[in-house]
Amino acid sequence: MIANSRGFSLIELITVMILLGILSITLSSRLGPVNTAAVQSGRDDIIAALFFAQQTAMMRSNGGNIRLVITSNSVSVTENNNPIAVTSTYYPLVLPQGVTATTTDVDGVFIFDKLGRTTAASITLTGSGNTAGTSAVIQVEASGYAYAN
Repeated sequence: MIANSRGFSLIELITVMILLGILSITLSSRLGPVNTAAVQSGRDDIIAALFFAQQTAMMRSNGGNIRLVITSNSVSVTENNNPIAVTSTYYPLVLPQGVTATTTDVDGVFIFDKLGRTTAASITLTGSGNTAGTSAVIQVEASGYAYAN
């Protein structure tokens, strides 16, 4: 007599392996490549700084003194050429390593008026090293509205 053996049948094991394979392929395709994270982080930092500068200019009576300055590796928001504090940290914020920013505006300075308006331009972030081949473009409208393409 053969004793009852406990365990999974071969068909059950193969079915589970197929389902796990389909699930992992679906999830990995939705997450995207890992090397884009630094560029996306830099993009989000710049959009947040643009929004912060616009809102600050609209709150101040002298809105024209609020400037957002973008260099190749940092973004800064200043009032009367002094960095503004955000919580316990002051601008400038350094972009993630391997991410470089360029603007269509020659000097990379956005001056906001009392209504939150600024110069229309685009900002391009490009990755190098581990993030090579990735890029992001931020459009800044004359109204001060900024969005990523």
